[in-house]
Amino acid sequence: MQYSFKNFLPATVSIIAISGFLSSCGSKPAPEQQPVWALNDSMIHTLVIDTAATESVENQISLTGKISANEDKMARIFPMVSGIVKDVRVQAGDYVKAGQTLAIIKSPEMAGFTADQTISQSDMQTAKRNMDVAESFYKSGLNSQKEYEEAKSEYNKAVASYNKSKAIADINGGAHQSSYAVKAPVPGFIISKKGAENMQWRQDNNDPIFVVADLNDVWAMINVFESDIASIHVGDKVEMTTLSYPDKVFTGKIDKIYNVLDPDNKVMKARVVINNPGYILKPEMFVRIKAQRHSDTNLVSIPSRGIIFDKDKYFVLVLTDKKPGVAIREVKVSRTVEGRAFIASGLNPGDKVIASRQVFIYETLQDQQ
Repeated sequence: MQYSFKNFLPATVSIIAISGFLSSCGSKPAPEQQPVWALNDSMIHTLVIDTAATESVENQISLTGKISANEDKMARIFPMVSGIVKDVRVQAGDYVKAGQTLAIIKSPEMAGFTADQTISQSDMQTAKRNMDVAESFYKSGLNSQKEYEEAKSEYNKAVASYNKSKAIADINGGAHQSSYAVKAPVPGFIISKKGAENMQWRQDNNDPIFVVADLNDVWAMINVFESDIASIHVGDKVEMTTLSYPDKVFTGKIDKIYNVLDPDNKVMKARVVINNPGYILKPEMFVRIKAQRHSDTNLVSIPSRGIIFDKDKYFVLVLTDKKPGVAIREVKVSRTVEGRAFIASGLNPGDKVIASRQVFIYETLQDQQ
């Protein structure tokens, strides 16, 4: 049988068309590839980057103490005479100026100071006249040089005696005074007052009649237990709170350690100088102190702001040279002190850690996995 080309062509075309139709019906179009997110240089410049570093591990110590007046700016006042206390003009807590009279003491010793000055002044005047006469006789040849020198020596002794009596009188209120004025030698607050009206005051009294202290800065005296002595050093930063101001934190540095133990409570004292604007810290206030315990152990650390907490684990984002330019790294946090995290594992010194917008980047990376 013979087939013409015309008869074959339609059949062939039909078979190809059907084959193509079946082929198209049996396949799906390839899905579009989503672009992979990557961290570029322009984005890195907008982020905060922290560098991991090896540091000594620190931990906080909780201590107690109390506020006391700055002894370098405090005056204990001891009257230099005995007598009866009269006219007490200040009370505990009052602010006084330098030279202000705090109390008056009626003392018989003041009369003695006045008499001594008067007598010594008279003796000085007499010696001056004798010296002038001796000098005149010596120049006229009626007296020897030795007699003139003796008269001059007596005058010098009289002058010295007068100066001494005047100085004593001035220290105790000046001549011709029947009362002793107790005055403040420095400005400050009266933090102790032992003087009272009509009490007898002895010159050998062991307690000061007044204590004046400048409270612009005060001392915090810290109790350091034996177990913490090795961890406390001069220059350590401390934070303090008080019962009166529980929400206010006072900061300072340990500037002195008293290297002896109190025999009663077995603690060593450490001192912190604190600025006291507004005089809100008062002597004898109880304070709670947080100090830093030093350790010989070194760990890699970063600011804790770069830590991500997810699914009961800690992660950080570390910059890498491979796309997407950042990697999620699980870390184990040993402890956190004052905003700094000490890492037990998962980080190496020198690693660059993203410390801003890290949660957004972390979730974006998680969605691509």
